Parts: sequence; C-alpha cells; structure tokens
Amino acid sequence: QETLKDYNIKIKDIAVNDSFIHCLSKEAAKVPDYRHLSYVKHKLQDILSICILGFLADCNEWEEIADFARQKEKWLKKYLELPNGVPSSDTIRIVAGNIDAAYFYRAVIQSLEALVNDIHTTVTDQDNEAGILSMDGKESRGSKRIQGHNGAVKPLQALNLYSSDCGFCIGQEFIKEKTNEIPAGPVLLWKMDINGKIITWDALNTQKETVEAVIRGKGDYVAALKGNHPLFYKELQEYFSEEKLGELEKMPGHYKKTNEKEHGGIVSREYYQTDETWWYEDKKKWKGLATFGMVKKKLKKPDGKIVGERRYYISSLPVDVELFSKAARGHWGVENKLHWHLDFTFKDDYNTTAEKTCAKNMQMLKKIALAILRIVQTLYSQSLKRIRKTIARDCEKELENILSDLSSDAIKAALYKATN
Repeated sequence: QETLKDYNIKIKDIAVNDSFIHCLSKEAAKVPDYRHLSYVKHKLQDILSICILGFLADCNEWEEIADFARQKEKWLKKYLELPNGVPSSDTIRIVAGNIDAAYFYRAVIQSLEALVNDIHTTVTDQDNEAGILSMDGKESRGSKRIQGHNGAVKPLQALNLYSSDCGFCIGQEFIKEKTNEIPAGPVLLWKMDINGKIITWDALNTQKETVEAVIRGKGDYVAALKGNHPLFYKELQEYFSEEKLGELEKMPGHYKKTNEKEHGGIVSREYYQTDETWWYEDKKKWKGLATFGMVKKKLKKPDGKIVGERRYYISSLPVDVELFSKAARGHWGVENKLHWHLDFTFKDDYNTTAEKTCAKNMQMLKKIALAILRIVQTLYSQSLKRIRKTIARDCEKELENILSDLSSDAIKAALYKATN
C-alpha cells in the first residue's frame, strides 16, 4: 500500500489483465473434490472463484453469493467455465461444507504475499527487513448454538497469524471444540515459515511451548506477560522500578518515547528494553530469552484526565528499542486491521453457519477477499467497507480493475512509467 501511495499509482495507471483470476481458478482446481462425479454439475473451481468475487462485491452469506452469481452470470462466463450455469445457494453451502479449503487458502495467500514482497524488492532494491507476525484468537459469535443435534454448539474460534508488512492474515489454526487457543499456538507456528520473522502475541499465549516453537522455527518473539505467570510477572514489575527506568532512559538504544494523537486524546508511550536477564532464576526454561521490555502508556483525555498503564514483555531480540517498539506497537494490527474488519466489514460475527467446516471455509474465503482489498485500498482512497459498496454498484468494471491490480508485472509497469 505504501509503495503505491508513495508513487501516486491509481487504478487507471494499471493495465487491465486477467492473470489473477486465472491463478485463482487454477489453485481452486487443485482442491480435493469429494463429490461423486455422477452428481457434479458445477466445477469446484467455479464455485470457489464465485465465492471470492462475491465476497469482494459486498456479499456476506451463501444466499447473497448465489444472487450475485445469477445477476452476473454473463460476465462470469468470460472467466469461468460454468457448464451448467451458476450454482444455487444450497449447492454453494453444501460444497463449502464438504471440502478442505486450507490448501486453496495457503496457495492464494502465498501468491498475494509474493506479490507484496516482489513489489517491495523492486522499489527498494533490497529484501524485506525482519517481518512482524502477530498471533491472536478470533471468535465468530454468530455460529454459536445453545442447542444443536448433540447439545450446545460452541462458536467457531480461530487463532490467526497476521503479517504487519503485508496487511493480511497469512495463516490460521482453528481451535478444537473442547479446548482453547493455547495448544493451537505451537501447532500454527510449526506449520508456517517463520524463519527470520518476529512473532508477537498477547499474554494468554505466553507459554514455554509457544516460545520453543518460535525458536525451533528460527524466528524471534516479543511476548506480553501478565498475571497468568504471577511470580514472573511480579518479578518483572519489581525489576522495572522507577530507579531502573531512569537508568535505561540515559542508555542509548534502551529507551524511546512517542506522542500520538488518537481517538481518545493524546497518547504518550515510553518503551524500555534491557538485556539484564541473568537475575531471572527460570531463564533457561524460556528458550532464547534475551531481553525484557516494558511499555508505559499515558492517555490524556480531552477533559484533562490522565489514564496510565504498563505492559511487560519477554523477548528473544537483542537490545534494539526501535525494533522492540515496532513489534510491541505493531501487534495490535491483528485486532484493528484483521479481526475488526472481519466483523465490521465482512459481518463475521453474524455468520450463523453452525456446521463447522462450512463456517471455517466461509471465514477463510472472506480472509482472502479481505487480503485482496487491503492490497488495493490505496488505489481507491476509501474505507474497505466503501470499496465493497463501490464494487457492488459496478461489479464488472471494479472487479476487473481490482483483479488487474494483483498482477506483479502490471504494477511494475505502472511503477516504471511513474518513475521515468
């Protein structure tokens, strides 16, 4: 997004092409299809492609996807086979409940991630610096049932891994019905390539197994610490005394202060980092532990009232307060730029699909659509919600523009024109 903004690249500057929709269909065709051939009327790649396009065009439920497909059937046939017309909402829902869309998700997201990295490398002529990946849980409250066929049905829960650099979710682990997100953390990290990445998470996931998974994956971590480790938490509070904070403020690279205007007022944040970890008795139990950090936040409200809080962190990073502050501050992107948009922009909290596989696949398809919108948002200079409304008003034109924007060659050509 920043690259396109810096060079003032707009939608009109990118040549129309259909490379991404063919990529979408190609990857969808690789998803295992468990339907009996004698009953198959609609190709799986057509159904999945229709879902992505529909979610981009302001659809939130299977019925709305089917309505979109009927209304735009003639246009869809430019890119999809549709040998027997468009599928009904029941067909879409049943197919979505009987496939494993995880492969499709990984393939499409990896292609989008490669696009972002390719453009960044082209502009800066160097590889990305250590990326920050934020891990956090998300609950789809609408999928909960007080009474199902076998008793109460818990809401769908997913542990997501959000890339601050790309601006979208690059992986997830859905949480089993009778457990919580803590065991899911190491499982998710073992599946991902986190080599050279910095992983952040909230205090709930600060567990020895999660830390070990990061180190085994050759990544680094910046992990919040709260009362779920009461003794460790108390010892950190005592270590970061006012006297110690004063010392760190005088040490280059150990202290940083920022002032920002936010919705609630003026916020100041002071970041402290130290490599004095030798005193912690159980240090060896936390793999890679190298530094402790603290963030002191003060919010000055319009009425003059000041509200403060302190957050504590453990980390495998060496002392580098700039990097520490980026990781600690950047963690909240998973809430503000992923979970909030899933609920506010894509109505995930209103997802009443009780069948878990179907609900999982709907969420994954919405995350793909969200990732696409995050990449092209700068070209529109609008909120994601408004972009979806804009697409819905003129699907053919806007979707063709958006899909063209997902071509690395097309973007590079626009960048070359802008700089020559």
